[in-house]
Amino acid sequence: MKNKLIRGLLTLAPSKKFERKGEPRILIVSTTGLGDSLWGTPAIRALRMKYPQATLSLLTSPIGAQVFQNNPHLNEIFTLKDPALMSSCKLLKTLRKKAFDTALIFHLSQRPVLPLVTLAGPAKIVGTTGINKGLDHLLTDPLPQTKTHEIQRRLEIAGCPEASPEMELFLTEDENHTALSHLPDAPLVIGMHPGAKDKFKQWDPKHFVELGRKLAQEKGATLLITGDRSEAPLAEQIAQAIPHAHSVAGKLPVRVTAALIEKLSLFITNDTGPMHLAFAMGTPTLALFSPTDPRLCGPYKISHGTVLQKPRTCTPCIRKKCRSPFCMEQISPQEAYEAIFPTRS
Repeated sequence: MKNKLIRGLLTLAPSKKFERKGEPRILIVSTTGLGDSLWGTPAIRALRMKYPQATLSLLTSPIGAQVFQNNPHLNEIFTLKDPALMSSCKLLKTLRKKAFDTALIFHLSQRPVLPLVTLAGPAKIVGTTGINKGLDHLLTDPLPQTKTHEIQRRLEIAGCPEASPEMELFLTEDENHTALSHLPDAPLVIGMHPGAKDKFKQWDPKHFVELGRKLAQEKGATLLITGDRSEAPLAEQIAQAIPHAHSVAGKLPVRVTAALIEKLSLFITNDTGPMHLAFAMGTPTLALFSPTDPRLCGPYKISHGTVLQKPRTCTPCIRKKCRSPFCMEQISPQEAYEAIFPTRS
């Protein structure tokens, strides 16, 4: 029903489409979460190298705007706020004035976004089929959905499949200085991220506690627990159960959290946004997986990301409807410890 209404509204749109023979004016669309935003950084860098004089603009979410702050490859950032429909209406006139001839749809979570891009007038709209809320017909240059990593998918949308997949953030001196003020003065500081946006990706908190205690007792590690404001009670609960552990959950913005993660000796995390921050910052990382596929969303062509994965226990996986992710119970604290410090035979 919603898509039928959208089809009707689009018939009222101006028929003129913007085209350009010289350097393109490209609108990149990535209006989702932290990891999704970071996955787009290699493609944006590759686009700038391919089109040094082009206009590269980004339509993104509030969290994406933080990720791409200070990114030298972009000319301009537009932020889509909630509610998405109202924000789209406000942005339409501005985007149409920019006369983008090309739009690259990296990923979107809000139904009004692709119609907004269509109404903005680019003659060419490139994106992957099957992930656009039933609006694939709005793509002028559809690409088939394949089993490939999300970083690579974005590179292919950008037409730069052979480019480097290394993610990047451009942090400031102030952000690094603030991060240092939260870093414990200890020789071995290990970070833990026990939360996740989706419950079905979370390792049991008691396992984080057991692993943290073992790291503290046997390696003399100081544990630093990260998380956003909603995860602060969980992080504090875990920190209190581990000797000399500290929680910074809910206390730091995303970019300062990235700067802090960069300074850790090791980061242990569920499959969630800060995992990708750790990959981007070059921090040695142990990533815990079961219901999701690390080949699609785990470390990609890097040496500092280690995956500890177990098979799904439910077929089909009910994903966001899952409230007790016992597939993650297959990972024991001892196995995680040995993944960090392998036993020599």
